[in-house]
Amino acid sequence: GAVGKRIGKFEHANGGTLFLDEVGEMPMQTQIKLLRVLEDRKIARLGMNEEISLNVRLVAATNADLLEMVKKGTFRQDLYYRLSVVKIELPPLRERRGDIPLLTDHFLKELSSQYHKPYDGVSRAARRALMSYDWPGNIRQLKNAAERMLVLDTDGILDLDDLPEEIVPMTGPEGDSSYISDRSGADFLIGRPFSEVERYYIERALDLADGKREEAARMLGIGERTLYRKLKEYQKQREEQT
Repeated sequence: GAVGKRIGKFEHANGGTLFLDEVGEMPMQTQIKLLRVLEDRKIARLGMNEEISLNVRLVAATNADLLEMVKKGTFRQDLYYRLSVVKIELPPLRERRGDIPLLTDHFLKELSSQYHKPYDGVSRAARRALMSYDWPGNIRQLKNAAERMLVLDTDGILDLDDLPEEIVPMTGPEGDSSYISDRSGADFLIGRPFSEVERYYIERALDLADGKREEAARMLGIGERTLYRKLKEYQKQREEQT
């Protein structure tokens, strides 16, 4: 199964480069197979005796402390030295926060194309939250957060509401209007057409009111009929766009 697939990848990468992610999670049996391939520079297809010569550049990555694993006997020492001919240690994301905006934009552009879902931008409040978080899961966690933001977005602006809860800063008590304002990151609306500003606050109020129109209308200081009419207009606009 897994071993056969890995050997298959070596053959596929012949003449090029093969990237092995999370090499520290490799089972001992697979480590033995990998070491044999690296030493012999040959593989045999499953069910066949014929050997194929290999010319592959191998790049391996891991979050684990492989030397510590070697001491514990969970990672082969000979394989460790085979893999660590040239070692590049990448600092955790929390130690290179300047990369966070660039990586976020890169992932969002990639995911937007993958999901066929355009977006207008990321609010300043959301960017502040991304920059402030420590990212224990590093780049993979950042990519997952970017994916969540894009998938959950409803208005084209990726905001704090679209982020995982553990990333959103708690800047005030529940019910505090200044807290709600800070969470909304509404400063991105400056310079936008009034119709967009109005729609944002209507949808924001409905979100805070759990979809209850009467409560949302009260929060906005408008009549329920006016709110209903606006929602019908937005529905019509969505239908015309699809």
